[in-house]
Amino acid sequence: MDDYTWNSRVRARRRRRRRERLIFLIVLIFVTSIGIWYYASRTKTPVYAVEEIVTALNSGDVETFNRRVDLISITKSAYDDLTGDMFKKDENLSMSERLLFENFYVLIRPQICAGAIKVFNTKIATNNWTLPEEILKGRQLGIDFDLLLERSLIRHTKFVSIENIEHLGEKATADLHVIEETTNTPFVFKITLENFSNVGWQVASSNFEILGGTWKFPGLSFGFDDNSWKITSVENYKEYLETVTPLIQKGVDEYIDATAEIVNYYNNVFAGQQANFIVMQKTQSGVMSHSQRANIADYIQNTIIPTLENRQNELNQIAVPAGAAYLANLRAESTKVTIEAWLSYRQGLLNDDKSEFERAQSIHKQELILDQRIEEVVKNSAVAKNLPDLP
Repeated sequence: MDDYTWNSRVRARRRRRRRERLIFLIVLIFVTSIGIWYYASRTKTPVYAVEEIVTALNSGDVETFNRRVDLISITKSAYDDLTGDMFKKDENLSMSERLLFENFYVLIRPQICAGAIKVFNTKIATNNWTLPEEILKGRQLGIDFDLLLERSLIRHTKFVSIENIEHLGEKATADLHVIEETTNTPFVFKITLENFSNVGWQVASSNFEILGGTWKFPGLSFGFDDNSWKITSVENYKEYLETVTPLIQKGVDEYIDATAEIVNYYNNVFAGQQANFIVMQKTQSGVMSHSQRANIADYIQNTIIPTLENRQNELNQIAVPAGAAYLANLRAESTKVTIEAWLSYRQGLLNDDKSEFERAQSIHKQELILDQRIEEVVKNSAVAKNLPDLP
């Protein structure tokens, strides 16, 4: 084979290889473009947004959840539904007092909603319901944040599924299926999603873009915004409250009825023990003697604490109706904290230990919060209007 023929074949082979590479590159770019276009189009749908929300809930992805759910708007609306008629059934309030309370709840709405968002985000991230430690702790705003959360039903509402997603232009609707666990009540929330994207295609020089993000290939650029759809409202939260709250209240009423005899009996016993305790502490000089301290410590250990334990044991024997678990748990927690306070006080008496007295006082404050919470639950019960205040 002469040189000319050899060189011609080499040049032809090179041209063929260049054509093959060019065809491969064109096909690759075409397939990639179709894939990116499909992915970009799919991510700008309400279905994709819902899928991301469910994944975020299951994986503890707080950032994605907050990109897809407008918690600020939802909590504000839910707060208004929750507190709008909170005082409506309280016949002890005058119209002016009712308006005063309602205006107060409007004033503290920003702090309450911010706290609720923090609590919900913590739940997503850690799977634990943890109360905020800032201004909402205790009753610094004049309300019991824990009790408000309980009334909201959020802690006992279990996500089941999101179905029937309908795309309606720049908005979409869907059915959010849940179960209220304390009463085992299913419910379907009607949710609304809105599209906040400003998406379009641009071709400029050798660049090809979708507004939002960017993929870079030789001579090409692709991008899209995948955060366009988000849940902005829950349309029937008030209906949820009106459906489940009476069921919970019925259980609370039944539980208060069932435990009334135990509570009344021990209230009288505790009143007598309190009178004895006051007498035992009296001194002429203002300083208790060593034997007096020992006698009081013995009274705490052998009389007061066993009575608290007996009362709780008897309460534990009562079946707790659906919806009354919160009140039953509050009573048990109050008993536990009360015993802890008495034990610290007893230790302070025996050792003349100021730190134990201070610890007892601190624990007693926790007890008072629990007791006040119990009183509010009971106050909201129709049956409890004829019952004495419960510890």
